Amino acid sequence: MSGMGRMGTLHAWESFGDGVAPDLQAVAKGLGGGYVSIGAMLMNHRVASGLRQGSGFMKHGHTYQSHPIACAGALAVQKVLKEENLLENARNMGAVLESQLRDQLMGPNSKAKPYVFDIRGGGMFWGVEFEVPEEAKKKMVAKFGPNAQFAALLNTKCFDNGMIVMAFSGGSNLEGTKGDHLLLAPAYNLTPEQVGEIVRLTVKSVEEVIADIEN
Repeated sequence: MSGMGRMGTLHAWESFGDGVAPDLQAVAKGLGGGYVSIGAMLMNHRVASGLRQGSGFMKHGHTYQSHPIACAGALAVQKVLKEENLLENARNMGAVLESQLRDQLMGPNSKAKPYVFDIRGGGMFWGVEFEVPEEAKKKMVAKFGPNAQFAALLNTKCFDNGMIVMAFSGGSNLEGTKGDHLLLAPAYNLTPEQVGEIVRLTVKSVEEVIADIEN
């Protein structure tokens, strides 16, 4: 989910700028841009040379490997990424998205601030982490039942407001024990106007869920 341009670099590991690269890497999803089903494995020169100088053969196989139509579709997608400068756009619009999310969800005037623990990500891949205050959590359980989850309420609210998102309950913190989070992964050709609409709907949905819990 984080590779093939999603982070604003072709491969997610390139976003960190520390010069560390994997020996082996699996790629899929963004490789075909949703137009074709395809996955691939990349290897560095050291691994490839080891194979060539050894048996000269890598024992592997998939039913549809090297499918010409899938490969042609993936190549077309990669050409569009380059020709339309979509990686640069992902980085630029990602910075705008982060700024607006932080301002409107974590700023001093934000109604959502007590619930928002962190916002992090890169490019077109951002997560908003929530930690429901204890008193609000009691109200949520009393109103929506013992299995009530902030993420589930937010998922439904976003959909009702016209935006499809992925929201998950539990496991957002380093220990994997608590925290709900919202995943935003817009298209690489996102425009400034669309950034504003995503932020508007996100803030609106979060505030409405909070109001539903507290009122």
